[in-house]
Amino acid sequence: MLTARGAILLGASLALCALGFMRIDGILITLGGSGILLLGGSWSYSRLNLRKLRLSLRAPTRVYADRQFDLRVLLHNDRKLLDAFGVRIELRLSNQVDIHAFAPWTAANSVAEVRLRGSIPGRSCLAEHGYTMETVMPFGLFLVKASGKITQEILVFPRPLTPRELFTRGALHDASLLPGTTPGNAPGELRGIRPWLPGDPAKHIHWPASARSLSRCRGLRIRENDPPGFYPQHCTVLFHSFGMSGKLIRADRFEWALSLVCGTLRYLRDHGIPATFLADFNHWQPLNVASRISFGHLLDSLARAKRRPDTEAHDLVPELERVPDNHSLIVLSDMPTDAWESTLSSRPALLIDIRQHRYGSKKLQTSDQ
Repeated sequence: MLTARGAILLGASLALCALGFMRIDGILITLGGSGILLLGGSWSYSRLNLRKLRLSLRAPTRVYADRQFDLRVLLHNDRKLLDAFGVRIELRLSNQVDIHAFAPWTAANSVAEVRLRGSIPGRSCLAEHGYTMETVMPFGLFLVKASGKITQEILVFPRPLTPRELFTRGALHDASLLPGTTPGNAPGELRGIRPWLPGDPAKHIHWPASARSLSRCRGLRIRENDPPGFYPQHCTVLFHSFGMSGKLIRADRFEWALSLVCGTLRYLRDHGIPATFLADFNHWQPLNVASRISFGHLLDSLARAKRRPDTEAHDLVPELERVPDNHSLIVLSDMPTDAWESTLSSRPALLIDIRQHRYGSKKLQTSDQ
């Protein structure tokens, strides 16, 4: 494709040739013909400059969304004699991020490397990434492009978001049917007695110790307890896309929900609580999450997940009934809780509200190192 500079040169060359033939002026004809020859040579070289060039990628195969990582784009010149000059590269990574790079010189039968650092804003599981190479060498008269695809699977896991419901004291234990369970707001074991500090509630005052302390002209004493500190023996995390009451289905909420699932199971793993994950997009196949390896399998499943639009109440209720009584049940959905809460009947469960986070992927760009 002609550039503006090439179009000006072509017009000037044709005008000189036409004027030279009209005036029978050899100098003008020579100048016009030289311009046309220059254009032809530039067009041939521009096409040759991109011949036998290919791209490869060096990047992690497993990354979290919105988390930066190192990336290398390699330009391979497979020609044996001719070097490549002034090649611009545009790579569409995971169909989300546009990477722009420039290779000023790539020697024959060698590789030019561009090092970048960036991140992918959203979840994906693509194995092919399209790219375009273009050049205007040698004189900027023609813009020549070549395109292709890089085959390398990059799994982008959801960005982990820890639900705020998990920080409620005793929430996991209260979500279990285990008999004799201590309520989450009950105090733990007595740790000791300490002096009163501003902000301590009056119900924590240890009156006998305070009386003895006041008799010695000292202050009040506070009974200090350990936090409940208990965790359930096992958790079942259940995800579904069922909803009633005519609620609007929003595609972006499915991504939010997967981020909450990822944050929930990572929270349980960090606290040493074994978990089982059930989801309609996995056809309700249980996935045990008790180690780093099993957590990696979970992340792979979340990266490849696709929303199930056909989940109904008769699909959800049997799965809820199969949850053991001694398991704490955590239920997540990409629909608001009031659209499906009635299907739980009297089963204690910790319900995660999808509307709690203002989730949005940041507009990210890669930058040269």
